[in-house]
Amino acid sequence: MGNVLLARILEYFNGTLFLDDNYRFCVFFILHYQNFGDYSLEEVANELKTTPESILNFLKYLGFYDYQTFVETYYKHKRIRLEQIEERMENLNICTYVERIKVSNDNKEFLKKIEEVCTKIHESKRVILVGALYPMSIAVEFQTDLISFGKTVLQYHTYDKDMIFNENDYVIFTSSSGRSLEGFMYTRTNLSLQNTTSLLITQNPTYARRKLTTDTIQVPGRFDGINFNYQIMTIFDLIRVMYYQKYIEKQG
Repeated sequence: MGNVLLARILEYFNGTLFLDDNYRFCVFFILHYQNFGDYSLEEVANELKTTPESILNFLKYLGFYDYQTFVETYYKHKRIRLEQIEERMENLNICTYVERIKVSNDNKEFLKKIEEVCTKIHESKRVILVGALYPMSIAVEFQTDLISFGKTVLQYHTYDKDMIFNENDYVIFTSSSGRSLEGFMYTRTNLSLQNTTSLLITQNPTYARRKLTTDTIQVPGRFDGINFNYQIMTIFDLIRVMYYQKYIEKQG
């Protein structure tokens, strides 16, 4: 992923435990990534209901001593990231990802499911990722690429009470056993998960059959955390590659 500006923003946003001006700036940056350079410092401060000084303090934390330098770096890194993606994706055979690690007993059907996921992501306004710390760290490359493509991708944080799910969201849960999803639905009834389109990636056939989410991708294994991490890495790779080939490359 490299040390591009978006990666630094996501590193803070995904890892912070504080709902403060810094967190809200990261959310604003992600939501407006495609046109962030159109906003002045004062306009961002007004949107966040904070002061320019508070934003500048966070930018100094990131290594920038004025807003203009931050914006110039944003433009430069935005272009570099897209060039990196285009170079990586060129002549890429998506079947090699499926063969790299066993994620399905029927590769053709599995790729059809991934294509359906890409379609639903494309039709959504936001993608929200929910899962444990390590699976979510695996998803960062997926998150970075999709944001670069123009899709808002956020990790869910329990302390952010403003993040309410809606019918335009595509919510992706990762849980090898599936139990954390059931616990999430029981304790987070205020989030209106039933209004969303959702996906569970799991090794547990029980939760695949119960259809607690709109879609389910069940991968081989039984609560094997190490293998599951490789499986979800492959799945997120497949989604971002197929999404690029279907919706970005063709437009270019």
